[in-house]
Amino acid sequence: MAKLLLGDKHKAHSPRLLRLLWALEAGVLGLLIRLGRLLPPDTASRAGARLGRRFGPRLDKTRLIRRNLRLAFPQHSEAELEALIGELWGNLGRILAEYPHLGAICDTQADQRLDYVIAEGIDAFSANYKPAVFVSAHLANWELAAGAIAHRGVPLNVVYTRLQNPGLDRMLYRARLALGSGLVERDGAARQLMRSLKQGTSVGLVVDQRVDGGAPVPFFGHDMLTSITPAQLALRFGCQLVPVQIQRIRDARFRAIFHPPVEAPAGLSDEEKILAMTARVNRQFEDWIRQRPQEWMCTKRRWPKHLMKPGWPANPGDDG
Repeated sequence: MAKLLLGDKHKAHSPRLLRLLWALEAGVLGLLIRLGRLLPPDTASRAGARLGRRFGPRLDKTRLIRRNLRLAFPQHSEAELEALIGELWGNLGRILAEYPHLGAICDTQADQRLDYVIAEGIDAFSANYKPAVFVSAHLANWELAAGAIAHRGVPLNVVYTRLQNPGLDRMLYRARLALGSGLVERDGAARQLMRSLKQGTSVGLVVDQRVDGGAPVPFFGHDMLTSITPAQLALRFGCQLVPVQIQRIRDARFRAIFHPPVEAPAGLSDEEKILAMTARVNRQFEDWIRQRPQEWMCTKRRWPKHLMKPGWPANPGDDG
């Protein structure tokens, strides 16, 4: 969510001006979150969608969204891409307005705003509980993946990325507490995730973005530097690797789909198993995004700059 208003141009600003810009960003996005708190969940979601579609396409991040979509959907016409960009910004507006309602959406005793589809054979949901490594993608309101797990009684720690804007980071951190899971900051998370699994606590990661220290794994036909941490953890601790898909049904009503665990292929070395499992997860993410591309948050660059088409030179502000 960081830098939606400012893009990446703030990198050249002085610290004082940067603080002012961060305050502006936190104020604008915070206003949308506070507005959402005053409204019922569905009404807030619809209001956020209208604001997102109205103002989002004008923001600097739209350039990166367009480039990512062109690589992921080369068959789309320019008109189709522009329509998709508007819907994508509408979904981002919904998410911001839904932050005050995360706990209510996940509450299994309340209005049943979150439906569940759970594949057979997932140990974390069985009577003989075993911790799992859950993975998801930035689709629909992806924050709900953690709540969907925790509100079913599964002990869970999830990785989150601290935002550069401290004011906005504090707002979103407080909202995420309602999900009921533990929150682990991304920097230095590996040790804490291993400790969690040793203690019987499941872990969750959202891993459809480029990771500079990751391995090149195909994503929409192009190698993307991808986190192999989920597969590494699953193999090391003998845990299931479970993909979690969040779908928006209507307004602030969702479906959480827990897919069958990703298996490690037999007859391979551990390194080959890790890459094969990671590739399988990426293919599953591709399927989900193709089903509902308007629900995919792709405001950061996913692929190397050299993959950008002619006429689309990468600018310093396009690193995402």
